[in-house]
Amino acid sequence: MSHPRRDFIKKLSVAAIGSGVLGTSLSVQASSYKNYHIHSRLKLPKVKVSEDRVIKETVGLRPFRLSGPRVESQQLGNKTIVHNYGHGGSGWSLSWGTAMIAAELVQQTKAKQVAVMGCGVVGLATARTLQQKGHEVTIFTKDTYPNITSAMATGTWSPTSRLVHPSKVTPEFADMYQKACTHSYKTFQRLLGLNHVVDWMENYRIHSGEERRSDYADELRSKLVTPEVDFYPKAVQLPRKENPFKYPTVSRSPTTIFNIPAYLKMLRDDFLLAGGKIEIKTFMKPEDVDALPHKCVVNCTGLGAQEIFGDEELMPVSGQLCFLIPQPELTYRANMGGVYFIPREDGIMLGGNGIDGNWDTTPDPLVKEKYLSTVAEMMKNLRA
Repeated sequence: MSHPRRDFIKKLSVAAIGSGVLGTSLSVQASSYKNYHIHSRLKLPKVKVSEDRVIKETVGLRPFRLSGPRVESQQLGNKTIVHNYGHGGSGWSLSWGTAMIAAELVQQTKAKQVAVMGCGVVGLATARTLQQKGHEVTIFTKDTYPNITSAMATGTWSPTSRLVHPSKVTPEFADMYQKACTHSYKTFQRLLGLNHVVDWMENYRIHSGEERRSDYADELRSKLVTPEVDFYPKAVQLPRKENPFKYPTVSRSPTTIFNIPAYLKMLRDDFLLAGGKIEIKTFMKPEDVDALPHKCVVNCTGLGAQEIFGDEELMPVSGQLCFLIPQPELTYRANMGGVYFIPREDGIMLGGNGIDGNWDTTPDPLVKEKYLSTVAEMMKNLRA
């Protein structure tokens, strides 16, 4: 039995095809979507690069030790000093991991009240870890955010950056690294979704033939990065149809970034809300530490440990950054020839240099000029 409504629709469709109306419509649709398919090339927004968009410049000093971070106990008179400093360019990445190891050393002392020296990311992570284990914690620091070295960091996942010289890697250090790296990675992933304090972002690496890597970066990774701590998906070289740049060789990989102002504020506020105290105090020598009423003190002073505890192995590695006006539409980072840009909420950060043994925190105009010209070159070669 025929159905009147169905018969009517069938006749209407046949008529539309015969007149070319439906065929024209399908042709237009096919034309509209022909450039949109799986693995099609992304059209990335451009960084607006110019001298007049620079809003600030900073030079931070990474606390580097040839033998790597010092995470161990030391007796000072009747006090136990637990050292947790010297992370080089890996302080942000490994902060929660070495904090956990330091807290385990603190627990061996049975001390209830603990002092933490330093209010950077390592000091704050250590203080919060101790609180979570039931300790009453007071932070003693000569300054707080934003006047701390941690505020001048790149803020990206880089757990082997200027961490240790390969010749100094022992089996014990490798075990410590893998434990710290695993704990930090898992902690950061649990912070995803909290007002963008931690995010994932795509990174494009442009292989221009001018890549600048330290002489031992690959060797260090081969000694420290095992399958157990190789958390990230591998970088993939993009075929031409997926390559958003005009450069022939570009790879893409995801990475974790930290929104430094919001992150440091979150840690500080969480510490204070949990009953922690912050006192302004400058330490110059071991006697200043000995004067504290606490029987257990955690030293997270970074480069300050050179003067306070006489650690001559500590060396500053300066890193200059240049910030452009924020662009909320930017959701990717890129690097070429040793220069990178990372969009953050406090500005588009340009960086890439490092000078061993340099204590000077005055920005170099030539470094800024290189940053701006390199990023401008990248944007000139970004496909429209």
